Amino acid sequence: MMKLLLTLCLLAAALLEVSARMQNVTVTGIAVCQKKRLSNVKIELWDRDTLDPNDLLSTVFTNGDGEFTITGGEDEVGKIEPFIRVTHNCKTKPYCQRIGDFEVPQEKIDGTYDMTYLTLDIAVSGEKEKCM
Repeated sequence: MMKLLLTLCLLAAALLEVSARMQNVTVTGIAVCQKKRLSNVKIELWDRDTLDPNDLLSTVFTNGDGEFTITGGEDEVGKIEPFIRVTHNCKTKPYCQRIGDFEVPQEKIDGTYDMTYLTLDIAVSGEKEKCM
């Protein structure tokens, strides 16, 4: 009985692996704070997972003009659930950073999501502040 259960589990895992497919997303934008472009903002692209920890797909920093392009992909069964995590110091206390998550629309998977201006003055739902 134990051998049969183990065999079924291995077969199920193999079938899931075969049905997984690579999915990519690219996100572009310009980080702004108080109407000024903000350089050196940390942008992370994540895939939200329900049963295991979220997967970090890529990390970039905004350039001197506040611009960023980030691309990442995941080989997954079903659709990936991408979001970007932005770490910045717009309107914070000294030695602190704000961390906020922004959803990427499902229809942008295997394409490009242009966020245009990412206004960091406004707090997003669930945003955290980390101080050193």
